[in-house]
Amino acid sequence: MLKSIIAFLEPNNKPEGYIFSSAKLVTALMVVGILLYTFTGGWGTIACLSLAIGLMIGRYLLVKQATNDFRDMHHAKKGYAQTKNKDYLRFIQARGQQMLRDNKALTKSAKKEIHELLTYTERYL
Repeated sequence: MLKSIIAFLEPNNKPEGYIFSSAKLVTALMVVGILLYTFTGGWGTIACLSLAIGLMIGRYLLVKQATNDFRDMHHAKKGYAQTKNKDYLRFIQARGQQMLRDNKALTKSAKKEIHELLTYTERYL
C-alpha cells in the first residue's frame, strides 16, 4: 500500500484532467489565512478562505464546461462518421478553436486532444 501511495505522489503518475489543478493556490490561501488570523482578528482568514472557495468554484465551472465541450466534440465526430454531414466537422472546428483561444487553463493533454480533433476535421473538410 505504501508503494502505491508513493507511486501516486510521483509527478509522472498523477492523473491529468482537462484543466490545471488549483490545489496549490488553495493551500497557499489557507496558510495565509492561518497566518493572518492573529493579526486581523479573523477577518483576514475569512477573506482568504472566501478567495479559496471562489477559486474552487471557478475551477469546478471550468472543468464542467471543458468536459461538456469535449463530450460534444466527440459526439459530433461519431455523428460525422455515421451521416457524413460536414456540419459536424464545422462544429468540432469552431468549438476546438474557441476552446484554444478562450480557455487558458487547459492542460497539455487537453490541447493535444483538441489538436487531434482539429486535424481530423481538416482531413475531411
